[in-house]
Amino acid sequence: MTEVGLMIFSRAMQVAFINMRIIRAGRFMPRIAGAAVLVAGVSAAVAFPAGSAVAQASATRTPAYTRTFVVTGLGNAGPGSLRAAINSANASAGDSTLISFAVNGTITLASPLPAISRKVAIDATSAPTYVSGGPPVVALDFNGYPGLLFAVGSGGSKLLGVAVDDASGNGVTVDSHSVTLNDNYIGLNLAGAAAGNGNNGVYVSATSAGNFIGLNGSGATGVVANVISGNRGSGIALVGSSANTVVANRIGTNAAGTSAIANLSDGIWITQGARGNEIGGTAFTDTGTGDANNPTGSKGTVTPVFVVPPLGNLISGNGGNGVMIGKGAQGNALNGNFIGTTASGDGALGNAGNGVWIDGAPGNSLVGCKFVNDPFVYYNVVSGNGRNGLRVTNSDNVTVQGNFFGVGANNTAIVKNQLDGILVDGTSVNTQVGGVIPLGNVSAGNGLNGIAVLGKSRGFVTFNTFGGLLAFKGAAPNGLNGLLITSTGGNNLVRTNVFSGNKNNGIELAGNASGVTVDPNIVGLTTKGDGVLPNGGDGLLIDGTAHGNIIGGTLVSVIPQNTFSGNEGYGVAITGLAHDNRVFRSFIGTQILGVNALGNNEGGVLIAGDAYGNLIGQTALKPANLVSGNTGIGVTLSSGTRGNFVINNYIGLDRFGRYLRNSGRTVVNAGRQNTIRGNQDVPARH
Repeated sequence: MTEVGLMIFSRAMQVAFINMRIIRAGRFMPRIAGAAVLVAGVSAAVAFPAGSAVAQASATRTPAYTRTFVVTGLGNAGPGSLRAAINSANASAGDSTLISFAVNGTITLASPLPAISRKVAIDATSAPTYVSGGPPVVALDFNGYPGLLFAVGSGGSKLLGVAVDDASGNGVTVDSHSVTLNDNYIGLNLAGAAAGNGNNGVYVSATSAGNFIGLNGSGATGVVANVISGNRGSGIALVGSSANTVVANRIGTNAAGTSAIANLSDGIWITQGARGNEIGGTAFTDTGTGDANNPTGSKGTVTPVFVVPPLGNLISGNGGNGVMIGKGAQGNALNGNFIGTTASGDGALGNAGNGVWIDGAPGNSLVGCKFVNDPFVYYNVVSGNGRNGLRVTNSDNVTVQGNFFGVGANNTAIVKNQLDGILVDGTSVNTQVGGVIPLGNVSAGNGLNGIAVLGKSRGFVTFNTFGGLLAFKGAAPNGLNGLLITSTGGNNLVRTNVFSGNKNNGIELAGNASGVTVDPNIVGLTTKGDGVLPNGGDGLLIDGTAHGNIIGGTLVSVIPQNTFSGNEGYGVAITGLAHDNRVFRSFIGTQILGVNALGNNEGGVLIAGDAYGNLIGQTALKPANLVSGNTGIGVTLSSGTRGNFVINNYIGLDRFGRYLRNSGRTVVNAGRQNTIRGNQDVPARH
């Protein structure tokens, strides 16, 4: 046959010819010009015509591999089978082996495959009809037998372009290092339908490190590395394993990222001391278009640009949490992931549990930009989930910066988490939510609170949070409060936030909350502090037995002082048995500059219930607060209150001592043993 004839020889005839020679002779005699390959289970060599898909795949990979075996049939065993290829690779003395495919379709197993014990690339992207970036065309139906095992000794191996289905346990287990999984379906069949494995889709053990679960070498948005869905455990389990990279996967959804094919447990489970794993990545430019993600339009100054972070994973639709980090797992980072949304980031496709739950695991982070970036450029969008967006339980030193909780990636759609946007509870210490501009977060549109801090959590900081509103835009109300703190741990700080637009209060300190400092924040106004964006209740409510909290201070910020204005209720309300709280250096009822009225609708300050020992003002500062421009009474102390102090405030004056009246009386005191002194309600004479 001529060279031209060889080039057009059909693949089906090639396979038939190969199989016939295997049957008749058990080996191959002819050697045709081209790259030598080994057919699975056969020790002699044969070459496919130059220009054939197999030859091209072999040629492009030859420099990296010392031996190549070709799978030529879909049988469970025998010459040309995948089983024979793996056995030959394991027996090979070479440094590395390529297993390529001259067939497509489903290989249904009748017994377990051998564990992979040497460096081998199982590359089904070489199979006929495979399209680069498309779905697999070769499936392994494990038929209830154990899944694929990369055992000790298989470091550097690859699994490319394979659907891994119906294993009795994990679909793929990795016990070695530097293993790459890419272009696979794990838990789906070739049609993209659920064909789940009996436990986790991918299990990476403590003997393994430095693996790549997904690749996006192009850096373009929309690349789908693996689809890991439909499994009866978690999608990916990193169990004591460190330094792995998980990039550009769809976990718990169909390949398009538009509907759920749930892993029955968590999307990603990181546990038993797993360290230093990167879930997603920090890229934010689509190399296909050159566009860089800028969802706020550089803080509202230019037209926004929306780019899905190209290294992030879509982790949605799972039966448990999107990402579960527990049992001492440390130093793991999430960047650029959409967790609980559709692939666009703007529709709900929630995980049944929390978007992310960090439980008993210190030093982990969700980070969406650096100090030198525009805000949110590689944000995690953690929205649409059945419970909380992020929950942090008994975990120290967690960092949360530059993310969206409860709104869509477009900074417009509300994609609520059913409970809180961020929940910090247990004995968690030093949870850092936000930081200096641009490191803040958006927690808005959620079913309950934007942020809730409960239990004995201490050292919590929320810094530059948009709580109840979009970033540099309008309202996206949380169903209750922008921020709720009931923690008794102490040393919790609320600084430089905007808590506006919520259905209930901007900030509530409840239960037995103590040791909270609120300074300085905008509550009830827009981000510039010059327009109303009301909370449906009070700006700040202190109730229960909350005590020893400080509202005000001298922290230097782009916000000059607390401003509680524009709310449907009171600017500040202290009720119940709340006691020994201090409010000073705060503007209540004015815009941020303290000159014009943006009043609270029910009044400035209310002290009610049995509240006692609270101080509105300061003995050494005048004016200690502005309580001006409100609809209703400036300061009300109801019957039942006792031993409270209202000292040295401007009530009905602006910051310069000019009239800025409340519509009602200056102070009404119906309580007992309350002290009212040093306040000023008329301009001073000069």
